[in-house]
Amino acid sequence: MTKPPRKPSKPLLGDADALLHSRPHRRRDPNQPNLPLDPMPDRIEPCLALLKARPPKGDDWVYEIKWDGYRLSVHIDPTGIRILTRDGHDLVPAGGQRDIRLSEEIETDGDQLLASACEHGLEGIIAKRRDSPYRSGRLGDWVKIKRVLSDSFVIVGCKRSTVARAGIGRLLLAARKGMKLVYVGGVGTGFNERNAYELRQKLDRLITSTPAAVVDRKGAIFVKPKLIAEIEYRGWADDGKLRHASHKGLREEQDNAGVSEIE
Repeated sequence: MTKPPRKPSKPLLGDADALLHSRPHRRRDPNQPNLPLDPMPDRIEPCLALLKARPPKGDDWVYEIKWDGYRLSVHIDPTGIRILTRDGHDLVPAGGQRDIRLSEEIETDGDQLLASACEHGLEGIIAKRRDSPYRSGRLGDWVKIKRVLSDSFVIVGCKRSTVARAGIGRLLLAARKGMKLVYVGGVGTGFNERNAYELRQKLDRLITSTPAAVVDRKGAIFVKPKLIAEIEYRGWADDGKLRHASHKGLREEQDNAGVSEIE
């Protein structure tokens, strides 16, 4: 014979008119009494965009313009609003307010939007998977596609390295401004073992004590402005230097390559 339970069992759903609440996992935050469960965390790490060469295709993706600025997260709670950067800095001054402009979604083809962004001199576009939740980290739910610029610059010097291929750590570049050369930054990527060795030989034959442009780099080795490099880059920084530059190779003399000119 089956023994009766020691305590009477409770109805599975309880009173049909009563609200059901799950048990809180932790003690509730007294500053957030309206939350039925756990309090909101003090900080959520941002969702980051993964760099891709081309926009993803399909109806699963929506697009927006990529603006140059801060990646922010907005935290709204009973005590106020916090606007946090990736490093956790609050951009809202004490007792103050800050205007925020949202980047709107654009229903269009990704390739067409990227082409339009490039025509207007914008940095690129962002693609977001339409049905993905907001997740911290660089997981591929958000993708960034940047415009790539390419131009020719004069090599006016270099910096040596004890670990880089052929001892070249960085090429120092210049553009033309009127009748003179102006330093526009350096490039330390894009070399392979073969072209780095050949480039080092050419630079060694051009070393001079007279710089062709004013360079704010300690330990710079100056060379005569005879070599022209093809450089891919993402744009110009506020200080007039190239952003995210990559060396693509030397221009041959027969190319009659024109050097980039700046105003």
